[in-house]
Amino acid sequence: MRPEINVLELESVDSTNTYAKNNFDELPDGTLVVAEEQTAGRGRLERKWISPAGKNIYASLVMKNITNPFYATIVSSLAVLDLLGNTEPRIEFFIKWPNDIYTADRKISGILCEYTVGTGGVKGVIAGVGININLDRAEILAIDQPAASLKYLTGRDYNVKKLVEELAYSLKRYYIIYSNSPEELFAEWKQRNFVIGRRIEVVDAAGSVKRVFVKDIAGNGELLAEMNGSLFRFSCGDVRITRESLDFQRLDVNRGVFS
Repeated sequence: MRPEINVLELESVDSTNTYAKNNFDELPDGTLVVAEEQTAGRGRLERKWISPAGKNIYASLVMKNITNPFYATIVSSLAVLDLLGNTEPRIEFFIKWPNDIYTADRKISGILCEYTVGTGGVKGVIAGVGININLDRAEILAIDQPAASLKYLTGRDYNVKKLVEELAYSLKRYYIIYSNSPEELFAEWKQRNFVIGRRIEVVDAAGSVKRVFVKDIAGNGELLAEMNGSLFRFSCGDVRITRESLDFQRLDVNRGVFS
């Protein structure tokens, strides 16, 4: 299978994921729904995604040949990582389990994958992608968690429409890899995850925080970690990257650029 990615441009929606879900049956496989702005953008764990008009990428990919949201997450996160790395190769970006893209200890992109169900079961998956592109320093620092944008990192403005085209190309590439070899796709995603071999904090659904050492990622996406000498499996919740776990360039928060 060689899917084509067709970009559907919208001016304003509540959420590209909601639009794709409401129109799933009519939209062809590989449709990338892109909006100038979202009025109710959302991320994982019911978090709000800041979505001002014209400044960032807000997109959702309709994938009718994937029924497992885990693999949709892999396709999307690797595509975003490629886009950012090709745009700014001097900056190190990485995947923070399970599906965020970070630079240093700051989040620049989030992914929300949701499956759709019909009478015959799961019909496919919608992969929502938000990437901070042209948010300035004041807008970044107003976000309630450490965040970054390409402009915050470099001080330059970017052509959002051009970056959407490049994202579509990368999404197509990884969707094809999934179709030919899910094992190859998983291996690359695992290799590009930051957490393996590091001490991090994991936060479960109840808000309980544990400090663990991540030994591996299982084939189903679970973190395999060590805590107090015992194996710990973590599948639902969030992880925190601490400054102590970083061993590459540090962000100068005052200037908004790499030092």
